[in-house]
Amino acid sequence: MLAQIILELEGYTVEKTRHVLSVEGRPVAEIDVVAKKDGETYYVEVKSGKVSVTDVRQAYTNARLAGVKPLIVARGFSDDAARITAKELGVEVLLIPDYLHLISPEEILQIVEAAVHLTLEKLLPNPVNELSQEELQVVRAIALSNTFEEAANKLGIGTHELGRKVSELREKGAITSTSPYRLLRLQCKLLLLAQ
Repeated sequence: MLAQIILELEGYTVEKTRHVLSVEGRPVAEIDVVAKKDGETYYVEVKSGKVSVTDVRQAYTNARLAGVKPLIVARGFSDDAARITAKELGVEVLLIPDYLHLISPEEILQIVEAAVHLTLEKLLPNPVNELSQEELQVVRAIALSNTFEEAANKLGIGTHELGRKVSELREKGAITSTSPYRLLRLQCKLLLLAQ
């Protein structure tokens, strides 16, 4: 999430997150962020730690397969080999520590506010017409269960059937995220509050 905010502050427009890269109809990689800047599309890999040579090669290969530019957001380079490899392959790297030293406390507050906004936007249910009693039962079972299997058991159905019902709720716009389960459960709790 911080990476998305940094990208936006750097002038990139975040188009997608968790994009599946397919080659000849087969998934080969999941791209953390697809972003655009100055008419160019970037496949962005987000690393919580430091970038290794392997990370640089992965970002380069994924971007090359899609015909876009590679970009990495990370906390630094693991060693000089990673820095040199990024330079030689033309993989741009935005370093979070370098960026954070340049911002003021007011800008940090803006980043935190933006992160909260993005999180709420992702989790809060979309306005929907009234849910049926059956849909409310599904939402309630998920909200009150620690696992997907437990919710299915409470409803007296199999997990496959519950998955179908969750897909219907998603198509209706009542929920936006089905994974991980804790986010689905939180969305269901919020949806119950909104009813």
